[in-house]
Amino acid sequence: MKKFSWNESYNVIALYAFLVIALSMLFGVFIFNFSSVCGFLQTIMTFLVPFIYAFGIAFILSPAVKFFERNLKIKKMSDKAKRNFAILMTYTLALLLIILFFVIVAPGIGNSIAQLAKNISAYSENINGLVNSLTNLIPKQYIPQEVLNYIDNLLAQATSFLSASLMSLLGFTTRLTSGVINFVMGIIVSIYMLVDKERLIAQFKKTSYALFPNKFVDLMIETAHDGNKKFTGFIVGKIIDSAIIGILCAIGMLILRMPFVSFVSIIIGVTNVIPYFGPFIGAIPGALIVLVAGGWGQAIGFLVFILLLQQFDGNILGPAILGQSTGLSAMWVIFAILLFGGLYGFVGMVIGVPLLSVIFELIGRYINYRLRKKNLSTDENDYASPQHKILDSGNKK
Repeated sequence: MKKFSWNESYNVIALYAFLVIALSMLFGVFIFNFSSVCGFLQTIMTFLVPFIYAFGIAFILSPAVKFFERNLKIKKMSDKAKRNFAILMTYTLALLLIILFFVIVAPGIGNSIAQLAKNISAYSENINGLVNSLTNLIPKQYIPQEVLNYIDNLLAQATSFLSASLMSLLGFTTRLTSGVINFVMGIIVSIYMLVDKERLIAQFKKTSYALFPNKFVDLMIETAHDGNKKFTGFIVGKIIDSAIIGILCAIGMLILRMPFVSFVSIIIGVTNVIPYFGPFIGAIPGALIVLVAGGWGQAIGFLVFILLLQQFDGNILGPAILGQSTGLSAMWVIFAILLFGGLYGFVGMVIGVPLLSVIFELIGRYINYRLRKKNLSTDENDYASPQHKILDSGNKK
């Protein structure tokens, strides 16, 4: 009986054929059961929400843990004990800040929301009064009736829009208070992430080197380090900057004796995290609340105050805290906010700028690599014509 012999090339062909057939079958199952697969993926994502929270919390608190760990000068303390003590101090400080928020700020926010909900009908009447006062300023005898009807319809739509905006604002606040259980679970998981972060990173590297080429993994690790610096510098810096702006907004509103100080200041502080558009996004609902509760004078004063506050933030406070943390020009910052904001909402607006900066870094490295292979210059100034030289703004992107 003739012995059967395996041919290595046939084995490779058979393996590829099997993989193609298996992937084709999986793709067919996915197409014909698209809704079920999407439902299954949505269920998986629901279970992963605490881990997403945990990663975000660990990422934000990691610089504080490093600070305490680096500055602990207790003798005869092991590295693990230093890590645990640093985590304890970090979370204790975060807990104290949260307690301080709920003791000082939260009651004011709760009272503001309750007052808005209680007086929503009165505020609607105020809006109608403001609309009527605007209408009375128009000399009707000189305007055709069609134009007057159009103005009345426009003002009526504006009235319902303002009323609906107030209700939407209250609904947004209600949704913002949900998800407490996931957040608490995220806090617990984030502690374990920080305790064992070196092991988790080592396991990720080990798996990557086993599955991918070494040069690719080296590039991926280097990019992750650069991305971590950009994300940490931008997001942590933005949080500090926005907290200061929120506090200054509250102080200014108290001095000017405006209504709903806590609620409006929180809106201004939270939306200030979004670059460029944040001040406008926060100023519109803030001015609307002040308008219906305090009238035109206070609303105009609020807008002037916010304009001055944002000038201070954009020219003095922001650059002092953030510096050139991303290296993107204003045009690309706006592009990142519009693109990732459209895809992922508020979170996309916050992370879009550092994310695009990392993507640009990867693209720039690849472009420079290709240029060096062709023995061409990597300096973009060499590609500008004498008639259209690049202006020296300190930012090359």
